[in-house]
Amino acid sequence: MASLIPSTLPKDLHAEFYLVGATLFLLVGIILTLSLRPSSKGNEESPSAFESFLRFFYASFLKPHNGDGTGNGQQDALESFYKAQAGVYDATRKRLLRGREDMLGLVAAQLVHKSDTEGTHDVKRIWVDIGGGTGWNIEAMSEFVSVPDFFSSVYLVDFSPSLCEVARKRFARLGWKNVKVVCQDARTFRLEDHEDNTPDAVTFRRSSASNYYAEDGPNVGGADLITLSYSLSMIPDFYSVIDSLSSLLAPSGIIGVVDFYVQSIVDLSCRNYTGGAINRHVNWFGRLFWRAWFDVDRVGLEPGRRDYLEYRFGTILGADSRNYLLGSIPYYMWLGCSKKPTSLNMPNYPHEIVDRLDAAVTESPYLSPVNHTQALSHTVESSTPPELRSKAFDAAIINLSANLPLPSFFYQNHHWRIHYDDQLKKHTQFKHEYIYAFTWEDSRVDNRLLKLGSEDVVLAITSPATTSYPTRSPHQLASMR
Repeated sequence: MASLIPSTLPKDLHAEFYLVGATLFLLVGIILTLSLRPSSKGNEESPSAFESFLRFFYASFLKPHNGDGTGNGQQDALESFYKAQAGVYDATRKRLLRGREDMLGLVAAQLVHKSDTEGTHDVKRIWVDIGGGTGWNIEAMSEFVSVPDFFSSVYLVDFSPSLCEVARKRFARLGWKNVKVVCQDARTFRLEDHEDNTPDAVTFRRSSASNYYAEDGPNVGGADLITLSYSLSMIPDFYSVIDSLSSLLAPSGIIGVVDFYVQSIVDLSCRNYTGGAINRHVNWFGRLFWRAWFDVDRVGLEPGRRDYLEYRFGTILGADSRNYLLGSIPYYMWLGCSKKPTSLNMPNYPHEIVDRLDAAVTESPYLSPVNHTQALSHTVESSTPPELRSKAFDAAIINLSANLPLPSFFYQNHHWRIHYDDQLKKHTQFKHEYIYAFTWEDSRVDNRLLKLGSEDVVLAITSPATTSYPTRSPHQLASMR
């Protein structure tokens, strides 16, 4: 049997090439026949898994891209890529586009928490999904909140007519009247062009040439939530789109992004506002390979997209992961807010956060400043000696003086007393493995939770002399070391 194997193979190298070429030509013919054949309406709405894969493979790897030289530019280029696979887009992206459900769950939790703490259960909320495609994200959000009830208006903004048509059919089937599909360039989308002007509606300031370069005021924007799900990497002019989000977002709004990326850890060496860098580094081969691979489909993985997003907004959370099912593709999830966060209950929210944290760490009494109009950096000259300032205060001063966002913990809902700088050597020497908590246990937090009294017996696996337990006068206090 072994002697028959070589006799069945062509001995001429050129014949092998011809055989491979003929096989590929036959495969392409089969794919074209199956993917482009006339289909009944039922089959078009719900194609088989095999047909879905064939359409995806043809559109992504075989079909020539065009539209770059036409008058519509980017829109024609998108149609060239998506039109042949619009009907099977969702079926073929579930395993490829990881992290979408996680991002939606995180932003939903942020909105629900904000609603509970600020007592804004009945206010109108607006959600803008940039590059929303077929509307999968909006329907998936129903796993966390009721989309028709929680949001007054939802805008799906996408530049591909084929994907927008799929989205319109989706929401017509669901019967969600508050979802509006807008086939438009994300750079030119403005809420004031779509929201009504009734007394109960959210007020917007219309953009004009006279105030284009003016600093964003508190009444600019109105979207409580903006999401970009694997769309930022497909926007050529991403700088202008990210800039437009700052005026589109409400002062206390949330931004959620999930997308592919590649980046070296060297780029982050001087940044303390990224929300951490665990698993963010991609080696040189991965950076080279994935950028070249995705560039074929006009997907840009250059790190400048995420860098500018993190510079333009404050980072609440950042997480980096890999899609190990498909070759360990790097992707990230990011939650952000306005660089200068606001709160309905605290008009001077950024100053309040910095001053309260500084007072908590230095154990100084917190006095609400009378005049918040002065720059925060001027407070260095206040009565508190510089050597007694907290690390959090110092980090805030450095970032604000350089027009950078604050470290991410300033934007989070719960603020620790101790500022954590993840780039310090004492935190990176163990290769991001967990050894101890980033700071010693805070016994004052224990007291607040345990509520120790005169009848309680405490066994501490540490030295109780270094804690504040004795100040609560428990019945008995013992330690083990």
